[in-house]
Amino acid sequence: MTRQNRIRTKRVVRAQRTKLQAAQKKYCDQISKLAVRSLLYEVCIAPKPGLVDRYNNGAHRDMDLFLFLDSACALSSYFREITAQAIRLRRIPAKCLLPHLRKPGIQAEEEMFRATGGVNTHKGIVYSMGIFCAACGLLFFQPRRVPVEQVFSLCAEIACGDHSPKEKADTNGERLYRQYQIQGVRGEAANGFPSVRLQGLPALRKAEAMGWNTDASGVYALFHIMANLEDTNLISRSDLQTQEQVREQLTDLLQNPALTPELVLTESSRMDKEFISKYMSPGGAADMLSITFMARWLEQEFPNRFLSASE
Repeated sequence: MTRQNRIRTKRVVRAQRTKLQAAQKKYCDQISKLAVRSLLYEVCIAPKPGLVDRYNNGAHRDMDLFLFLDSACALSSYFREITAQAIRLRRIPAKCLLPHLRKPGIQAEEEMFRATGGVNTHKGIVYSMGIFCAACGLLFFQPRRVPVEQVFSLCAEIACGDHSPKEKADTNGERLYRQYQIQGVRGEAANGFPSVRLQGLPALRKAEAMGWNTDASGVYALFHIMANLEDTNLISRSDLQTQEQVREQLTDLLQNPALTPELVLTESSRMDKEFISKYMSPGGAADMLSITFMARWLEQEFPNRFLSASE
């Protein structure tokens, strides 16, 4: 090869590398924006039972809508970094990825607490959405379009690599695990977020196909999640029997063939009053609603990467 050809080859390689880096940055930015948008939609959907929304603060006395907005925006760089980290580490097995994501996760929690003045608004979503964004990163070099369910499969692989020791602190989640073997968000992630994959996402697709507005579609998806999720937040603020009653009540509602968006929102408003009076909040279901929006928008915003539900 002549010297001129070597120079030309180097230029081509450099140009290809620059193009690839730009594509990776754009992808990470897009994933981060969708993740933040998902958090913003979740908190704004209203009315939601016992949760902060644009109507009220639900059963929470230490947080409001604006605190959630601040917290969501503070996590933007984390979602971008976690996606980029997964792209960089794509050659290692997904089950070995989680230890490499812990440091960014800890830093994200610190950013959240700084933004909220020490209030825990999104600690659960740092874990679950972090894993989801990492799974999206692993698919950056996927040569073919895949169903969004492939993201959930990768989430399960990543989460199954969580071999961290059980918390010694007497947290609500640890107490529920000892008493009822309820695994909480770790178990949900390790199973590929079934409350989203099998409940929230199909419900959101269905509501949108029926022309329901954003509030009704979001609450409809939330109800499907609540009817099937073992929500450690709700149980810790009430008890296991109360959560079972809520699940049975919502299951009956969702089986009503005459269900309308107006009925869904009316029931949610009624439940909101009840949950507030009893200081109950389904925070775990709220996190899964965020993941539901994220998964839905992957189908819509990345048609060149993800198959639509009808394909």
